[in-house]
Amino acid sequence: MSITAGLQISVLGPLEVRAGGLPVDLGPARQRAVLAALLLTPGEAVTTERLTEAVWPRNPPSAVMTTLHSYVSNLRRKLEPSSPPRCRNRILRREASGYVLAVEPERIDVCRFEQLLRDGRRLLLEGRHQAAARTLESCLALWRGTPYPEMCDDALGTQAAARLEELRLLALESRWEAELAQEQDYSVIAADLATLSMKFPTRERLSWLHMQALYRAGRQAEALKVYHQTRRLLADEYGVDPCPELQDLFGSILRGASAVGRARPGAML
Repeated sequence: MSITAGLQISVLGPLEVRAGGLPVDLGPARQRAVLAALLLTPGEAVTTERLTEAVWPRNPPSAVMTTLHSYVSNLRRKLEPSSPPRCRNRILRREASGYVLAVEPERIDVCRFEQLLRDGRRLLLEGRHQAAARTLESCLALWRGTPYPEMCDDALGTQAAARLEELRLLALESRWEAELAQEQDYSVIAADLATLSMKFPTRERLSWLHMQALYRAGRQAEALKVYHQTRRLLADEYGVDPCPELQDLFGSILRGASAVGRARPGAML
């Protein structure tokens, strides 16, 4: 049996560890930050210098190594409480090049999220829209809040969180595309997309999906309005025209085409 059987780790929101379904008390904020830093690259060695930088971005304490080793020791006891005294820890261990968190990817929610996203996108490309929608819904259900909040002052932690937020948007867009392909209630989909588009008004894929939903709901004028709003924002903020896929959709709607084209997933990324 795996040494991490029953262990579940969540970083898509405040750091959370469960063992056998029960929450594990991870201790104070900086101790939690040590674990979060190790979770950026699970299975890979992280140097003490890197951990120090992640936990104390500014003004580290004078006894920083002693404090860091204390945090690591405490985390070892939390993660592997049944390990005999003086026995080599297997989950959080020290190697020549640094500390390693030896946890299988399927135990970490961010790894499951990325795998489900890949699976959902593949199903979408294959035209298996119902299965894609279910998979992407499961993918998005893993999110509980901002990723890696314990590392909001660390450059690498901030970059990792931003990358995951971008993937979450991709998952949302892919799910809506799968829903549209199943001819669901277009007005409901349009309302949800309108809310999301307000947060990301220059994201062309969201505009494309929003226009599709409005047009299929019989609201041609509103779909054209979305295009013009997006075009103005792109011109004002970036000095560019809408992407070809968005322009093609605008032309189809303007002509009142009985069917509007479907963009290849990823074409507007």
